[in-house]
Amino acid sequence: MKKIVLLLILLLLAGCSENSDENITPEKKCGDSICDQAEQESGFCPQDCEDAIEAKETIESSNELSADAQMAFFYQTVGAFIDGIGKNAVLIGSTDDGSTIESYEQTAVAWEQRVEKTRGYGDPVFSHPSDSWTLTSWSTNEDPRGAGAMLYFESSCPFVDDEKVIALNPSTEAGCQESKHMQIGKTSQVFSAEGGTYVFHSIMAKVYLSHLSDEEHKAMDLESLCILEDQVTELSELDYGETTLVVSDDDFLLSDTAMGQRADGTWVLFIKGIEKESTCEKSSLCELCARSIYRTTSSDLIEWSPLEKVVTQASIPEATSLDGTVWLYWQDFSDACDAEDVELAVRAPISFSHELPDSYAFAEKDSVIFSDEAFETGNSHYATNGNPIALDDEAKNSLKGCFEE
Repeated sequence: MKKIVLLLILLLLAGCSENSDENITPEKKCGDSICDQAEQESGFCPQDCEDAIEAKETIESSNELSADAQMAFFYQTVGAFIDGIGKNAVLIGSTDDGSTIESYEQTAVAWEQRVEKTRGYGDPVFSHPSDSWTLTSWSTNEDPRGAGAMLYFESSCPFVDDEKVIALNPSTEAGCQESKHMQIGKTSQVFSAEGGTYVFHSIMAKVYLSHLSDEEHKAMDLESLCILEDQVTELSELDYGETTLVVSDDDFLLSDTAMGQRADGTWVLFIKGIEKESTCEKSSLCELCARSIYRTTSSDLIEWSPLEKVVTQASIPEATSLDGTVWLYWQDFSDACDAEDVELAVRAPISFSHELPDSYAFAEKDSVIFSDEAFETGNSHYATNGNPIALDDEAKNSLKGCFEE
């Protein structure tokens, strides 16, 4: 951190000479502070010591944010195929610093992955929008309930009952857009806004927003979702059971989504994107390394800012908000890309960062550590999907109560 602070200080220099003291007036000289340390170590003195101190405090405060992180952390494991069957699961853990994950030794959902897929869960996402736990996922092309349906489940505890999971396909009612699929790629977490619950998801390489419940209707009572032909202009126009287009870009294929909210109320949406002109073969190292995560923001969930690339060589974004700070997690392919070794992508770590105060630039990335999981031994590899959920004390106690039942 000392080097980072020093670099920031050097960037603040104005009017100080590298080789002479004649430009350093008494007003420019620094007292016993970080500025004095910088002058001794570099030969430079910042013109405004207060700016340097403020820069130092910003770096220190951004690093201290992780010390207060209190999250539940869901993570998916993928088993090796044995006799044509692989055993997948989403396990439940927790973290106090956003980085080191400790397992509760609890399974949220488990399923068999077959070479010829039938039923299963594609990119399952757990959420805690209010007093309940939810699961969202996409269905396989071979699923008898419909290809690319939005699978949904809700309960007081985060344990999925397969028989009660509902499959939401596109509605064929008048006024609803025709579509073969309801969902392609990972959804955001389900979240609350204006008395209802909502979720972001992708259809046809564009991002949509679905209204899942309100004060009078429950998400588990839905039978389908109506993809509106015309985009709404206000959130209040999006009725229960309706879906509207919110983000599209002529240059990108958009899929996986994640969402957080800043302290000032700004919504922050992260989207996995790849350029439409990309000629990479699907799932090749070229294609994995071409994936990036983009950020867009909104004050009303309907109008969004232009896409801004924030992470390269990345996939499966997930986000959470902790005391008004937005945290971003993703599957990191950078090691595989640097080594030009697609086999390393199987063990791609889950990296993370968080927005810094004021600038909303991202802090230096780090990677998640699973302190008590023996990944890459037996028949499973590193976790693929990181799913952090910031919880208050009441929600944490409720979760622990689920484990005692």
